[in-house]
Amino acid sequence: MKKKSIFILLIFVLLALTLSACTGGRRVVASGWAGITADEDTAYMAYNNFVYAINLENGVERWRFPNAADPTVIFYAPPALSDDGQLIIGGYNHILYSLDKTNGNLNWTYEDTQGRYIGGPLVTEAGIFAVSTDSRVYALQANGQPLWQPFATEKEIWARPTTDAQCECIFVASMDHRVYALDARQGKLLWETDDLGGAIVNGPTVSEDGVLYVGTFGREVIALDAADGSELWRTSTQDWVWGAPTIYENRLYVGDLSGTLYAINRESGALVWKLQPGGSIVDSPLITEDGIYITAEEGLLVAVSFDGSIRWQQNIEGNTYTAPFAAGDIILVATTQPEALLIALDANGLQKWTFADIGEN
Repeated sequence: MKKKSIFILLIFVLLALTLSACTGGRRVVASGWAGITADEDTAYMAYNNFVYAINLENGVERWRFPNAADPTVIFYAPPALSDDGQLIIGGYNHILYSLDKTNGNLNWTYEDTQGRYIGGPLVTEAGIFAVSTDSRVYALQANGQPLWQPFATEKEIWARPTTDAQCECIFVASMDHRVYALDARQGKLLWETDDLGGAIVNGPTVSEDGVLYVGTFGREVIALDAADGSELWRTSTQDWVWGAPTIYENRLYVGDLSGTLYAINRESGALVWKLQPGGSIVDSPLITEDGIYITAEEGLLVAVSFDGSIRWQQNIEGNTYTAPFAAGDIILVATTQPEALLIALDANGLQKWTFADIGEN
């Protein structure tokens, strides 16, 4: 397991958060990993200086934002799609953008934040919810106007909020070791947990029966009652859990920085099996009817059966920090290589197309 590069990246981000844009005449430039979302025919990927819209059929670029690279504009967070055709994306330059998903034109910006956007926004019928490294949760209407006053936690928030269809509430995990439940319409605090023993950089995963699951830097997966935040169980992992657990039937699937993939009984927290295919697992597993897919840091896509056996694995050029993303019958994998920023594969690992950043439009 090659953890060194993860720690270097983490330290670099923390430094970039505390340093000004220019230090001693030299610009501090942050570089992370890509965020992906998709609709029925287009993938939207945010990475470094651009947000890209990519045809899912052939990998051809539809548009990019901005048209030309701007060193002050950098994107970490995965975009979010709204029902009215907006693509919402947070920038490392303290700005939240709304783009027209069909052409990439700018609809509006929200600029009243002191921190940077690392976690992706959440879009629901109640509003747009974005978290920032200034420790605040921002709630906006569909037109970008504030919905309620920002809610503050004690430390930075890197994790995308999540929501529960059973209530008009959102759940926010913070690096202050706590999870918060907020009323989505008014921003009122419903409950907060005690210190859970480790920073949380992934959004809580919500089950249909009202349980939240989080992974922490305390080397644990923790189950919480969504009604009041009370703790149900804890399960230890070998290393930090960076990505959110994924639910499938009666199990959770989650990876850690030791490169271990865990299958956990989600009712009891009991370990069902674990597997270490190689390389740090930085994001969440993808689950389809065919099985489990994970990316490992050192350029590896691994397909795992539900019994814990490896079906196949595919070497990918460049590092792969972002979770695989299912778009119809293809699996999307983002890398750090300009020659292969986004790769589309089928369920058997056969490559269908590759998207490369060939330069500015």
